Amino acid sequence: MFNTDMRSYTYFTLGGDNGYGQPILSKEPVGEVKLAIYTTSQQVQTNINYTDANYIALTHDAAINDTYVIDLGDGKLLKVLYIQPQGRFKQVFLKSYD
Repeated sequence: MFNTDMRSYTYFTLGGDNGYGQPILSKEPVGEVKLAIYTTSQQVQTNINYTDANYIALTHDAAINDTYVIDLGDGKLLKVLYIQPQGRFKQVFLKSYD
């Protein structure tokens, strides 16, 4: 079921410092990652890692980390907040990135 929802997305990474303590988004896409992305209908209030998550995704990609910013197309970017690595799939929590 999840494999039919998997799509390839390009991603950017956050790194470095802009001089004000904020990480800089890479200018060019770094690579591609296959994700099945879904919107969340409820926010989890009991854990600080999940409170800002608007989207949840599943992936097989073991290299994904919280520096990734996923390009959904049409100018919409999603920042990886937290990754739950247990099991065959990695569960990825994402929020809109400005």
